[in-house]
Amino acid sequence: MIFSWILLAHWMGDFAFQTSKMAMGKGKKIKWLFIHVIVYTIILTIFSLFLFPIKTAIGYILINCILHGFTDFFTSKLTIQYRDTPRIFFTILGLDQLIHSVTLYITYLHIDSLIQYWMDSF
Repeated sequence: MIFSWILLAHWMGDFAFQTSKMAMGKGKKIKWLFIHVIVYTIILTIFSLFLFPIKTAIGYILINCILHGFTDFFTSKLTIQYRDTPRIFFTILGLDQLIHSVTLYITYLHIDSLIQYWMDSF
């Protein structure tokens, strides 16, 4: 059930609260990618603080905002390049969502181990 809430947070941050300027601009200017990732992170933070203990929530948020930005850095450039070719555009958009879903799920499954590894590293 927790992961369903995470997917809802992802949908809200990646679609519902993403403006057209962000969607079109993040593939062209890092400023718009940064703004999109900040908005996404705020939404994920709100949900995560209700779903996880604080230490787990912070780790989950940090890992996933970095992974989200990294993924969008590449996929946004490709979607802009192929926006006039629907078959390729939607394939890239689907791949983008698959990557986001898989990273959210893997980090959800292994968040305690990731946080422990992170804490032991410092």
